[in-house]
Amino acid sequence: MMEISGDTTRTFLSAILIVVLLGVIEFRAVPVEAASGPPLQNSATFRDYTVKTYFDPSSNQKDAYFEIFQNGRPIYRKQATENGTKFVVGTLYDDDPDSKLAAMGRDITGDGQPDLVISEWMGGANCCLMLHVFEIGSRFRKIASLDAEFGDQGPHFVHLVEGPGLQVQLYDWTFANWHTDFADSPAPRVILRYQDGGYRVAPALMRTATVDAKELAKEVALIRNEAKHLHAGSWPDADLPPQLWGTMLDLIYSGHRDTAWQFLDAAWPKQIGGKDAFRRDFDEQLKRSPYWKSISQLGS
Repeated sequence: MMEISGDTTRTFLSAILIVVLLGVIEFRAVPVEAASGPPLQNSATFRDYTVKTYFDPSSNQKDAYFEIFQNGRPIYRKQATENGTKFVVGTLYDDDPDSKLAAMGRDITGDGQPDLVISEWMGGANCCLMLHVFEIGSRFRKIASLDAEFGDQGPHFVHLVEGPGLQVQLYDWTFANWHTDFADSPAPRVILRYQDGGYRVAPALMRTATVDAKELAKEVALIRNEAKHLHAGSWPDADLPPQLWGTMLDLIYSGHRDTAWQFLDAAWPKQIGGKDAFRRDFDEQLKRSPYWKSISQLGS
């Protein structure tokens, strides 16, 4: 039997200890990947521009964001400000009628430059959509952020006039939940056109030449008949069909304000009082619209 000296034993144990320690050190040195934000959801490229959107569909935090790169260098980033927000390149839904019209690199404004649209959906019940438009040609710039509010369904980008570029179709939700529930709230159409470096209301594209008198007569009969089954009394305690002010709004937003007041006189149910008070309240609410200045100039 071979005899092992004390020095040899100490050397052997020291070697084992070093191996063990190295193993521990090596094990502890393995990096643990930390959460670094929401996952990449979409990426699109046009020429030397790339845009990436990040959000977690299962998250309800303000961690979503998108980034725009030029030649691999980040040049723009926007972080969510509301819980549950998501960003999408182009239109919000792939099956929107304007999905291909608003694809990255299309000339949205009509100024001959390629553009980029980012849809920002802020989540929540029926709310809210923002459309961010950027120029991505020889120069980069943000053109506009357009508030579509509750209108998540397209088309938002429409081709209403000959020539390059698109117009933007939104809806005015000033009367959302005004004396009715949201589902029955009217929202008249608003058309925006890119002019002089920004988007502006386009009265010429909203105004209609004539009003269909037969259709208005049908609306009068419908509203009066429906009102028979609602709580009577005097405005604002009485119930009125929201089709009444919905039709009025459609008339006003198509350039027929005088006809809207005539329609009010014809459609107002005889068993309900307070028509003058209704007209005053309606007028006050209408003036709260972000588009009121332009709508007031549409004509009568």
